[in-house]
Amino acid sequence: MAGTNEIRRRISAVEQTRKITSAMEMVSSNRMHRVTSHIHYNRQYFDYIRSAMAEILRSVAKDDLHHPYLEAAKGQRKTFIVISGDKGLCGSYNEAVLRFAYERVKSESDCALVTVGNTAEDFFGRRGRVPDITMLGIVQDPTVKAARRMARQVMELVDSGMTDEVHVIYTSFYGETKNQPTALRVLPIVLDDYELAKKTLDTGEMLYMPSPQLVFDTLVPQYVLGLIFGVMVQAYAGEHFARMNAMHSSTQNAGDMLKNLTTQYNLARQSAITNEIAEITGASEILKNQ
Repeated sequence: MAGTNEIRRRISAVEQTRKITSAMEMVSSNRMHRVTSHIHYNRQYFDYIRSAMAEILRSVAKDDLHHPYLEAAKGQRKTFIVISGDKGLCGSYNEAVLRFAYERVKSESDCALVTVGNTAEDFFGRRGRVPDITMLGIVQDPTVKAARRMARQVMELVDSGMTDEVHVIYTSFYGETKNQPTALRVLPIVLDDYELAKKTLDTGEMLYMPSPQLVFDTLVPQYVLGLIFGVMVQAYAGEHFARMNAMHSSTQNAGDMLKNLTTQYNLARQSAITNEIAEITGASEILKNQ
């Protein structure tokens, strides 16, 4: 059995660790509450724009209209945007989405890689796959400004002909895929991707003024911006939800460990006291016999 001094040192270390994990749980909980107040509206907006695009695509199909952003790619040169966290200590959040992304990237012979978050850059770098574009410092506080910058880069990749398809891989925060990694095609906008989109409006017959080309030149960038901002908010919420749960479990485990260590300490202290009494009694008997 370990000595009382060693056990006291362990108790002190575990107490410090519990304070840290409890503080991290509180921080993640506060951030979760902050984003939860907006996540409902974000989900409504996310469903709305997907439903609206589905209706527009059906209207386009009827009129046999053509636009570069609405046509399936021929070359199939893909770009993957992988969104993970900047930090760890969030359970299997980062590992799950990065493993999922790695399998998708590995299956493509020629593709571009955009990483959002420190852990994604490190993960692919350790496997010899250096990201083509790295975006850091935006996952901890997703903003429309950061989403607009990412959307602009996505549009430039497609407009320049460097890629035919753009997919974003992130952790979903609601729906059937809640808290699971998922992939979403951003461009081109294909009707098959929106067949399951909830119908939130009835657009009726559509007229494109002044022309379909100009309408979609204006509409698609805003749509891509909304889509990217939506997945960034979901990834942010998913990360802090996972970290909150991980830190809660760690705090509970630390509490259980403190109980066990306290029991060990009391037993060790009792054993030491018993040994001291036995030594004193033995010494006393020796003195009596002299």
